[in-house]
Amino acid sequence: MTDTAQNAAHTAAQDLAAAFDVPRALATVESLCTPDMSGRSLGSAGHDRAIRHLGETLTATGLTVRQETFPVREVMRLAHQPVCRLTTPRPARTLTHRSEFAEHPRSGPMPDSLTGVVAEADDAGQGQWAALANVPQGRAFADLADQFAARGVIGILTAQNADGSGYLTKRVQGATPVPLPVVAVRPDLLAAAVGGELTAHVPLLREPATGTNIFAALPGTRPAARPVLLTAHYDGVGADPELHFPCAGDNASGAGVLCEAARVLSRAAPLPRPVHFALLDAEELGTIGSHHHARRLAEDGLRPDVLNVDMAGKFNGKIAVELGPADPAPKLLIAALDAAGRQLRLPLYAAPVSSDNRRYAQAGFPAAGIGLGAAHYHSPLDSLDRIDPDALGKAGRLLLASVAHLAHT
Repeated sequence: MTDTAQNAAHTAAQDLAAAFDVPRALATVESLCTPDMSGRSLGSAGHDRAIRHLGETLTATGLTVRQETFPVREVMRLAHQPVCRLTTPRPARTLTHRSEFAEHPRSGPMPDSLTGVVAEADDAGQGQWAALANVPQGRAFADLADQFAARGVIGILTAQNADGSGYLTKRVQGATPVPLPVVAVRPDLLAAAVGGELTAHVPLLREPATGTNIFAALPGTRPAARPVLLTAHYDGVGADPELHFPCAGDNASGAGVLCEAARVLSRAAPLPRPVHFALLDAEELGTIGSHHHARRLAEDGLRPDVLNVDMAGKFNGKIAVELGPADPAPKLLIAALDAAGRQLRLPLYAAPVSSDNRRYAQAGFPAAGIGLGAAHYHSPLDSLDRIDPDALGKAGRLLLASVAHLAHT
């Protein structure tokens, strides 16, 4: 980069970062976290509301918005409030969903309530629940479930620890379901259940759905130049039947940052390179939306530099950055992020950011994941009041300054 280009990049980065309006970004986050958004789970009315709201937000900046849909084979949801009741030598008690027991993503169907004595896994037999403190992964779990089924076991109880919020993390994806119902129980309660009788009904449904990616773009002064692509996923893990999941940090925060960055860039002087925006769907189901988009970009012969923001709700003293692909190294991205971090005095460090950035990296595009954090993700406590406005500001300013440095290369 020439001295002239460096000076232009530095000035643009400073101006763009200064224009980032934290209250505007926070307002978008708030809109996405209301109960009527249903945790923004695919297939819900709230998910459709989020699509409309985000489209209107980008349109209000003067951008032309388009959508692209894609099929999602399976979305898990609870048909109604699950029930789990335990009778031991102590008085019977009804366990509390999400803090004491939860659905398991590999559970087989449970259309009706099941009642049986709880036995240790090695001893469980006809009409009993098998208590499984240590859960094997992958095919080994399926094989074990087959063995239980052959012995007449009616279901499996697995241990799941509560996270720092006191809740059992909501899990919305998993490997192929096993042939038996599976219920996750807090480890201390699982141990106490052995020898007692347990009644459970956890009506976990699996249904197809349609995902929707939302796009907009700004032309550069060099329209044929390789674009810079800014991405963030907007979907959440969805609500429980009687418990709201705002999904604020993960990832209404990233969507709010991207929408505000789009507003700032749409009002600024055009940058040399085009800037594209993508609000991505189905990240929580295995980064399906970004996989679909990356494939389309490759088919169209485009190879953008990608900056993805996931979880910008909490600042822990430094900002995580994951770069990919490893070979060849995304040198322009590294230089742009480094320049932006130094200019804004924001400490960056190399750390995993397991999000949509990996799909673009797998497609061979230079990609960086930017992550600050969230207070309690995949928990009902991932709420608006736990969003740190300063974290939103840091994420937004870093994103805009990085775009400025990158777009001048």
